[in-house]
Amino acid sequence: MQPDRFLRAVVFLIVWLGVLRIPVAAGPPQVAPVSPEPAAFREFTQRVQQYVKLYKTVPRLRTTKQPKEIVARRKARAQEIRETRSNAKPGDIFTPEVTEEFRRVIRSTFQGTDARNVRRTIREGVPLVGVHLSVNGDYPDRLPLTTVPPTLLLRLPRLPAEVAYRIIGHDFVLQDTQARLIVDFILGVVP
Repeated sequence: MQPDRFLRAVVFLIVWLGVLRIPVAAGPPQVAPVSPEPAAFREFTQRVQQYVKLYKTVPRLRTTKQPKEIVARRKARAQEIRETRSNAKPGDIFTPEVTEEFRRVIRSTFQGTDARNVRRTIREGVPLVGVHLSVNGDYPDRLPLTTVPPTLLLRLPRLPAEVAYRIIGHDFVLQDTQARLIVDFILGVVP
């Protein structure tokens, strides 16, 4: 009986020590470090929020189902925004620091493992010739509303519904979705 009791005691001791040692060896659960949002993206988000506040000061137009009236009202709203932002210029939202961060993110997205798919998504439209961008200018009617690839969108700051990212050729555009205005842009950033 004693050898059996001794064997049980040894097994119990090994299990007991093992249970005690596992938490000590493993330590507290490791959490992947959260990379903070770059300061340039925080600045960009603040500038976009300022635009949205300004946007909301412009009176909303009555809704209609008539296509001609929709276009006329969109143009009227765009004109009111232009007047409210009459001093707007390139770089008001995409400041040099913000532009550099966007360039870094866009460049790395186009060099990653999904680069071919990202390029294909963008290049599905017709070739662009003679498109001139200007802040407060109309987004060209003849251009499709290019969707920015999800791979890139996930790496950029989220936008409120009033604005959207667009790609026109090699240029990156921030567009007012209701008035179809170009809010700001970065030239030559898309490879």
